[in-house]
Parts: sequence; C-alpha cells; structure tokens
Amino acid sequence: MRRVSMMTMTLFMRLLFKFKLDHDMEDMADGYEEMLDLVKDGGFQWVDVTSWEIGILGIQNVAAQLQKRSIRVSSVIHPDLFAADGDAETTERVEKAKRLIDAAAALGCDVFMLVPQAHPGIEEQSPEHLHQRLAAHLVPIVAYAKEKGIHVVIEDTPDLKLHLCKAADVKTVLDAVGDLELVYDSGNMILCGEDPLSYMDPFVGRIGYVHLKDMRPAPVGSMMVDLDKDGKPMSSAPTGTGLIDLPAVVKKLDEIGYNGSFSIEFFVDDDRDYLKSIKRTRNYAAALISL
Repeated sequence: MRRVSMMTMTLFMRLLFKFKLDHDMEDMADGYEEMLDLVKDGGFQWVDVTSWEIGILGIQNVAAQLQKRSIRVSSVIHPDLFAADGDAETTERVEKAKRLIDAAAALGCDVFMLVPQAHPGIEEQSPEHLHQRLAAHLVPIVAYAKEKGIHVVIEDTPDLKLHLCKAADVKTVLDAVGDLELVYDSGNMILCGEDPLSYMDPFVGRIGYVHLKDMRPAPVGSMMVDLDKDGKPMSSAPTGTGLIDLPAVVKKLDEIGYNGSFSIEFFVDDDRDYLKSIKRTRNYAAALISL
C-alpha cells in the first residue's frame, strides 16, 4: 500500500539527548506528546517508531499516544550492533529483536527495520567477516518475523565502516538472508560514490521500504554528520533542498514497480520553524508521490 510516513528520529533525538542528561521521565513523556502533536498538526498520519521510544516510554504508552492522535505506525526502526562478534551477545540481540517484532505487531505495523551500528574494533575486521556476522544475526530475526507476518528490511547504512553502503555489499547480505528486503535510502549511497538511480537496479523486487532522504555538505556546527569516502562531512538536508534528485528517484521507483511505503527522513528547514517545516515537507512529499 502506498503511503507517506514521517521519520521523526531527528525530533526524538533532541528528547533522547536531554533524557540521557537528566533522566526526567515526566519531561520525556511531555516532550513525546508535543512531538506527536507536531506530526499530527503538520499533516502526517503515519510515523516510523524507534525501539528507543518503545524502550523508554513502554509499548502501551507509545500505542496510547499514537491512538489518541489517530497516527498509525508504518515501521518500527531498531538500531543495534548487528555485525558484532560473540555468541552470547548475538543470542541476546536476536531475542531483543524478537521482542520488538512482537511490539511492532502490537502497534499494527508490518515492517521491522534493522539499522546496523558500528561496534568497537570494527575497523580491524574485513567486509566478509562483517557480512557473515550480519547474516548470523539476521537469519533468525527474519525467520521469527515471517511467522508473525512482518517484513524485515535493512538499510543501506551511511556508516562506511560497516561495508553496507555499496550496492554490491548490500546484495551480498540480502542474498545470504533469503527473505530479507532492502530499505532503499535515496541519500546514503552518495557517501560511497554511487548513483541513487542505478543503485536500485540489483534490487528490483527486493525493495521493501523507501526512505526519501535529501543530503548536503554538512553546515558548520552540524551534530549529525556522516563522512563520505573522501572524508567530506555530509548531513541530511530539508526535503527537496539538497543534492538528491528526489523526483527522479520516485519516477524510477514507479518504473521498477515499487508500490510500498515512503518514509520521509525529516530534517527541519534552516529557519528552525518545526511546524511550518513539517507542513512544507508533507505537501512536497504528497505532490511528489501523487497521493
């Protein structure tokens, strides 16, 4: 089903940073409600929910706040060290992912998104080893999700240390984990020098979710920065203002038959007016995707 969701991660990260400093649960809960009010007032009816939200606020609270605003969940996003070593640690990560798959089902969501994160010592490990470790984690997670009727998708990550940005590397992992699908992220692959349009070609029929993400050279003072293959700092851009030809991306997705969800990686406009920026982003996306 074609729909547009808002990835609220940049909004929630502001709450998370503050919570890690003061551990004020009441303030976190109030901030979460304000965040969802912005989403609703900005015109979005779908969101991506992170495992951080579920872990801190609890599944019942998250579900209640979403239901209160008639906001539905398009995907549950779960970052973890999915390429790290250790049998016991792998088992623990897999069990945690299974619990979150149950949470996704409780939220009425059919997409579970895995976001691998870099672990200490990753620079000393080969791409082949990292891909093997990813498969060791993902095979049981995908099998469990399939039993629950949930699709597991993995992002072409912007962290080049994981060797999961180039199309060839992503395809290696997808081929090793049969029912795993790709979250096609329209911005991440430019960090490794690959083209957003031709990037889709090896994954026709295996794209399970789409992130529409715009990118730009990171402004001075940016906090959320990724380095490209030449060491140049890059960051998200407000949707439709950066380097990515988003109309061409959507056109090609249409041409290859993609008819699933689009998640907008929201990044506030430079004037920092969040509500105005969310409304502009929603209107831009609706026109682009022809809802």
